Amino acid sequence: MKKIIFILVLFIAALKTNGQTTVLIKDKFDRTPIEIADLQNHITDHITRDYPGFIINQATRVVKSNVITYEIIIVQGTTTDTLFYDQNYVLVHTIVHTDSIKPVQKLKRSK
Repeated sequence: MKKIIFILVLFIAALKTNGQTTVLIKDKFDRTPIEIADLQNHITDHITRDYPGFIINQATRVVKSNVITYEIIIVQGTTTDTLFYDQNYVLVHTIVHTDSIKPVQKLKRSK
């Protein structure tokens, strides 16, 4: 009896595993990471002038329907801003995330 139950469990597990499929959802955007050193001077000058103290954390070139935009993530302390530039390197949108990166807090142990 134990052998039959064991074989039945193996058979069901094989069917369950074999029936799983991977669903790939295609992004409608073509996102390409950009090296920070390869950013256009217009973008880096704007960030240096209007966001003093911020550092560039990540840069991405996004293409959708043949329209190129640039998504730049800048960080200062616990504040993270996401800047969006058009293909002419003009700032079109800003998202501010205050306290998005929380510092590690030490827990006090009670004795």
